[in-house]
Amino acid sequence: MGFFKNTNIYFLLSLILPLVLFSTVVKAETDTPNVYQVTVNSMDLCEDSACSAFVRLGNKSKAFDIAGVSASGSVGTYVEEIILEVGKAYSHARWNLNRTMTLKGTVAIDGVGNCATSTNGTAGTESVNAYNAAAQTEANLNLFMTDLLKGGDGTWPTAAQYTSKGVQLVDDDFPSATTFNYIKKLTSMFVVTESIPEIIMSFDVTNKLGAGYNGTGSTQNGVPNGKCYYYLEDPSPKITIK
Repeated sequence: MGFFKNTNIYFLLSLILPLVLFSTVVKAETDTPNVYQVTVNSMDLCEDSACSAFVRLGNKSKAFDIAGVSASGSVGTYVEEIILEVGKAYSHARWNLNRTMTLKGTVAIDGVGNCATSTNGTAGTESVNAYNAAAQTEANLNLFMTDLLKGGDGTWPTAAQYTSKGVQLVDDDFPSATTFNYIKKLTSMFVVTESIPEIIMSFDVTNKLGAGYNGTGSTQNGVPNGKCYYYLEDPSPKITIK
């Protein structure tokens, strides 16, 4: 059983956003963010969908803007020196990510005007979406993954809505932890050979900043009446190893 040591492996990858958040607050729209920043704490290659057996590629906290044109290249330095077993097969990748995401963007909502993330906005929490007044100056704002059944009328998000996007409810990630695991299937099985592997990840942040306006006359989902609110859409990553 052979081994080889990769001293200069550069993985072209990018990180992922885990979810679609659903809302009952009125007039929801989406647009493309200028900033979509996530913080990764570790990355693994997994032999199965549960990552019951894995090899760790990196183990440090680092932030990446997946909306940036240089995102893939900037994360190439994340992977550390590793040893891979020749003949071993991997089907999934796993990341541990912070639940707080930083987005910057503007969403036009009919009848309201522009809802723009801003520095004077209220950051998201486990049970309340980030929000601010309409027509603000666009700037970074922290959005937070909502706890299970803490959105809207208390019926969403469900575990199935998260796991369908790759969010794994493991290791006491919910409701109080600040990180979570995200697992994504590779486009095809990767079998280790003596060739240096390259991981390529593509993603699309088009229309992945969600915003809405609470015009119901009362506070909903923790958002006061007359405020814009913001949520995340999954950028649909694809991972290929060759």
